[in-house]
Amino acid sequence: MARLEFEQLATGELTGPTREESPPIGGGRRRLLVWGVALALVAGAAVTGFWWKPWQSVQLPQSACWGELGPADYRVLAGPDGRAKATVRGGIDGPVSKGLLLSSCRLAWNDKHHSSMLSVSIGSADNTDVADDPRLLGSTLQQVGFGPDVTGWSAPGTGPVALQFACAYQQVAGAAKPSPYVRIVVASADLSTASTGSVRAAYADIALKMAKATARRIPCTNPVRMLDQPPALPGG
Repeated sequence: MARLEFEQLATGELTGPTREESPPIGGGRRRLLVWGVALALVAGAAVTGFWWKPWQSVQLPQSACWGELGPADYRVLAGPDGRAKATVRGGIDGPVSKGLLLSSCRLAWNDKHHSSMLSVSIGSADNTDVADDPRLLGSTLQQVGFGPDVTGWSAPGTGPVALQFACAYQQVAGAAKPSPYVRIVVASADLSTASTGSVRAAYADIALKMAKATARRIPCTNPVRMLDQPPALPGG
């Protein structure tokens, strides 16, 4: 009997419980491959989770510059990743102390130099000549209109933009005689990857918004006529 079973085993004719079968070699390889892929995916997810940090996305304040600006206004000025913090100095609501308006707001980027993503400075001015303004020194300025009562200047490229308009505003009793003009300067360190045209358009929009807000909130007792929409700035 044993000899018969041996001969049947050799010829492949033996069936029944006395024959031991092993799994196909190809199926085992497929299972190993599936497990290998699964482990690779898990390892890849772990590496991605290790290297990706929550600050590797743009985080912008929801409100800035006395509540007049929001992310839609300055998003184009943001860098590719990081966080910006908004700070303000002074106010744009009257009455104006000491007869002078001296206010500013700034969005500082979180790099090691705390670079300025956006700065808006609002101050009193004595005349329409901006050549001596320290915020604009070294800039080649071109004049551009922002409305019948508003004169504007823009520097080439991503240089600053300035607006100026006459404003008779209320001052604190006993303060010095107020200056007859308000000047607004918008600038940044140009940290974004946006085109020059997009940055300049953002400057113009921010400058006009801040001019309207300042004239309304001081308030200027004289009418200040401004454009509904910012103009296209000359040059590039």
